Amino acid sequence: MQTSQPWRARASAMARPMPRLPPVTTATRAAEVLVLMECSCWSSMVCGAKRAILLRAMRSLVKPARAVTAPPALPPLAKVTLRDQVTQAVRSALMNGHFEPGQAITVKAISEMLGSGVMPAREAMHRLIAEGALELRPNRTVIVPAISRHEFDELTDLRCHVEGLAAAQAVGHVAPAELASLRSIDRAMRAAGRRGDADAYLDGNFQFHFLIYRLGASPFMLSIIEKLWVRVGPLIRSCFNETGFADSSRHHASIVESLAAGEAGELRQAIVADITVAAQTIRAVQAGRAAQASAAQTAVRGLPKTRAHAARRA
Repeated sequence: MQTSQPWRARASAMARPMPRLPPVTTATRAAEVLVLMECSCWSSMVCGAKRAILLRAMRSLVKPARAVTAPPALPPLAKVTLRDQVTQAVRSALMNGHFEPGQAITVKAISEMLGSGVMPAREAMHRLIAEGALELRPNRTVIVPAISRHEFDELTDLRCHVEGLAAAQAVGHVAPAELASLRSIDRAMRAAGRRGDADAYLDGNFQFHFLIYRLGASPFMLSIIEKLWVRVGPLIRSCFNETGFADSSRHHASIVESLAAGEAGELRQAIVADITVAAQTIRAVQAGRAAQASAAQTAVRGLPKTRAHAARRA
């Protein structure tokens, strides 16, 4: 009887019910069950063959963890509304001189020019009026504002200071590809000047200057430069002549050379010279127009009343 006691104890231990194991639903759960089976006292009671088969089956459920790869870093999308696009398009047209001072602008003209709806064009016009880029007259007509001689002189001084500073800060931030782009734009401007294409020349002039300013100017400074160009752009276009073609081309070559050499002081002087020479050309053209208008008025005063009235109507 004493010799049978170990066998009975072992038999009673084997007769114990199996521990409740959670259902295997995923590979991770299977791994947890496998650990429980290997560490439990019940697994030690199972015979070697059955235990080996059961453990092999459980290990087949455990899948190796896959390496987690981080998603590629993509730039965030800019939320640009249709109103913002129309506003920027009209602002760029003003900076490039596609409108003249005193020219009337309507919502219909903007919507037809850009192929947008009436509502985005109206909202863009209201924003540009609030910025001072357009002027609302008492009769509800919207025009490109005219600039007096005093206002033009102030704008010229501001441009020399702000744009010269932005260009000087671009030194050290320019790459060979950007220098090549500036030289390509300058060659295209020279070709446009030879064939008398004012639109291509002024578009190239805008691209040339703002490519440099974006390298050195902060977003705030860049917005100030854009507001200055919005006011001066129409006047530059209305006073453009052959002298402007030659002078701008000469100064642009100096600008590119100074930027490539890393000479911030010479670059700033070249920018100021470019702005100053263009301003002198505009003043000369305005003075000539004022003299012609004054001469015409004097001639009209010397005529008899009937002929003077007919001349004014003409």
